[in-house]
Amino acid sequence: MKFGLKFLPVKDMFYSVIPTVGTYLEYLNGADNALFKNLWVSLGVGLVVSLALAILFYRENVKTFKKSLAEILAVGYFNHFSGRLGKLVKSKVPVDFSFPDNSLKTFTTDKINVEIGIPKNFSSLCSYANAVERKAEIVYVREASQSEPFWLRANIDNDSLLIYEYPRTLFSLSKYLKDDFGDSEKAEKSSVEVYAYFKQKINQLRIAYANEIANDRLHFIDV
Repeated sequence: MKFGLKFLPVKDMFYSVIPTVGTYLEYLNGADNALFKNLWVSLGVGLVVSLALAILFYRENVKTFKKSLAEILAVGYFNHFSGRLGKLVKSKVPVDFSFPDNSLKTFTTDKINVEIGIPKNFSSLCSYANAVERKAEIVYVREASQSEPFWLRANIDNDSLLIYEYPRTLFSLSKYLKDDFGDSEKAEKSSVEVYAYFKQKINQLRIAYANEIANDRLHFIDV
C-alpha cells in the first residue's frame, strides 16, 4: 500500500516514539560500556529503535484501516442482501417472482434456497460473478413488505428456486485502495488479506443474527 502520513498518527509519535529516544539515551549513557558513552552513538541507537517502532505503528495502522474497511462492506452487504434474503426465506408467506418471460411464479419459502459465494481473492470473485451471470436469470422479487420489487439472479431447480448471490460490494475496494488494486497482479495479492477480513465479519454476523435468518437455506460457500 502506498505510504500515507495518515497511517502514522502524531499521537503515536508524541506519546511512544519520541519519548523512546530520551529513554534510551538515559539508559545507554548510564551503561557501563564505552561505546555508549558517546552521545551521538547513544542518540543513533535511540533513533533506530524509535524508527523501528514507528514502522510497527504504521503497519498496524494500515492493517487496522483495511480490516475496518472490509468490516464496513461486510455489514452493509449482510444487511442489504444476505440478511434481507435470510429473513425473506424464513417467513411463512409465499413469495412471488417475476421472470424474464413476464411469467409470475410463486414459491413457498421452504422451496427457496440461496447460494452465497464468498471469494478468497479478486480472481475468484470475478470468476464466480461471470459464472452466475451465465447460468442464472434476472428475476424480480415481489415482496409484500416492499413498495418496489428488487432483482436477483436465480434458476428454477425442479420445484424449487435456487438464488445465486455474491458480494458485489467487494468490487468497490479499488476506489478506496487504489494503490493495492492498481492492476490485476496487485489486486490479486492485496485482495487475499482484505477478503479474509470480510469473510470473518460475515461469519460473525451469521452467528449474531442466527435467530433471524434461515441458516438452513442460506448456503455460504467458498469460491
